[in-house]
Amino acid sequence: MKPLWVLIVCSAIGISLPVRAQQKNEKITITPALEKELYAVELKWMKAEHDKKSSGPESMGEMWTDDFFDVLPGGKVVNKQEMMDMMMKADPKPGTGAFPVDFKIRAVYGNVVLATDHTTIKGVDGSGNIVPVREMGVLRMFVRENGKWRVAGAGLVPIPPPGK
Repeated sequence: MKPLWVLIVCSAIGISLPVRAQQKNEKITITPALEKELYAVELKWMKAEHDKKSSGPESMGEMWTDDFFDVLPGGKVVNKQEMMDMMMKADPKPGTGAFPVDFKIRAVYGNVVLATDHTTIKGVDGSGNIVPVREMGVLRMFVRENGKWRVAGAGLVPIPPPGK
C-alpha cells in the first residue's frame, strides 16, 4: 500500500509545481523591444563563442543555462560543456564565425521564448578570402531566470546551396 501512497503524493506534487511556477511567471508578450533584446543576447552569444570566452560576464558559461544543449547540423546533440569544448578548440580568424539575421520570435511559453533566424557561417577559403561555408535555419531557445535572459540552446538545420 505504501508505494501507491507515495505515487499519489508524487503525482500531486508533480502536477501542482508547474502550475505554481506558471503563476509566478510574469506575462511576457512578443514585442519589437523583446525581439531586439533577445537578438542582442544572441549576438553576444555568437561573440562569446567566436572570442572563446568561457567564463565571466557575457561568456558562454554565464549566458548559457546549466541545461544548455545544441542539436548540431548532423543531428548530434551536445551539452554545455561539450559545446564550450568545441568552441575552445576552434581557430577563428577575424571576420569569420556565425552571423545570424532575420531573427524572429515564434512563441512564448511562460519564461521560455522560441525564436528562429538564418545563420551564415563564414570561414576562410584557400586564397585567404572570407567566404560563406554553411547556411542554416536555426531554432533558438531562451529562458528568463532571475530576471535575466539566458540561452537554453539551439537546433541547427543546414540549408543546401541553391541547385542541390
